[in-house]
Amino acid sequence: MIKRVGFYQEFGDHGDPSVSAPSLRDAVRTAGEWDEDRIVAYLESSREIYSVMGAERDVITGDAWIPGAGSLVTDGTWLWPVELAHYVRRHHIALPAEFVAHIRGNDYAGPVLSHERALEIFNEHFGRDASDGADSQPAALTPFFVWYLPVLTIVSSRALIKQLGTSGLSVAHPLTDALFGSRETADGRREPLMGGPDVLAASLADGRYRDVEFQCWMGYDQPVTAHVRRLDPSTQKVTVQIADVPAADREEVVAALVRTLDQDAAHCLGFVIDRVGTSGGQDWDRILIGPGEQLAAWPDIVGIRRDRLSAHPELAAAKSTEYGPLAVFHRPER
Repeated sequence: MIKRVGFYQEFGDHGDPSVSAPSLRDAVRTAGEWDEDRIVAYLESSREIYSVMGAERDVITGDAWIPGAGSLVTDGTWLWPVELAHYVRRHHIALPAEFVAHIRGNDYAGPVLSHERALEIFNEHFGRDASDGADSQPAALTPFFVWYLPVLTIVSSRALIKQLGTSGLSVAHPLTDALFGSRETADGRREPLMGGPDVLAASLADGRYRDVEFQCWMGYDQPVTAHVRRLDPSTQKVTVQIADVPAADREEVVAALVRTLDQDAAHCLGFVIDRVGTSGGQDWDRILIGPGEQLAAWPDIVGIRRDRLSAHPELAAAKSTEYGPLAVFHRPER
């Protein structure tokens, strides 16, 4: 059974209904643990299994906004609300000794959590059957937006961050200027992204990190998660999880991402837009930049370098338009 921590009565109705929740104000201290910064980093870098849009004010001072308050985070053993990290950092909230010992025993690094375990914890907390709900949908039906680009340098990383912002997707929360994300080392360890856009730019350009995850913000209450993965020494892949965005807002996110690509079309190595996810089962790495694989299921739009068209006879009869070095194909009418 999952252990729960930080579900205070002031946080609303997402606590454990079987127990009387303690008051957050009773846990406030004038100073924190000697390793408080590392404990906060652990709280922020563990797996988020339930996401809530928007932001809530600090219930103690009322002078700060906490993005995503009400979202849930877990390390596979313990479950806590995402805002717990804010209150530990800001108000030195006392945590149970067992939980603190658990964090230190993990050397402040959250374990890698499988999708199956995350779903099990989600269902336990909400009292759902793991066989029910949206998570039972096949991965191939998950909407996505992917593009490929040459390996990022510090200069091109900063340019990408600026292009996202110009297009309406800020990497820092507009109310708090906070950066939310993590980076994965070659040995699979995840580290929190702490700082501002310069920290993100440096992480994207650093060859030690094979995957960097961060949130972009469309307005102050709509997070959009992006992954930048290093595929090889010369190529990185950007995947944006538009499935996390309400259906009514997805077209606005897609438009913002297209505007981002438009600002540097000459360096794009390929892209895919699939608003439904019908082509998610294909190996797009091989199709667009790898040794080759034929396109079998059409997305909404695919852009492929013109010098690779000879490897794709299935596109010979399709009409394309030019986009920098790419030929862009829309899903054929049926």
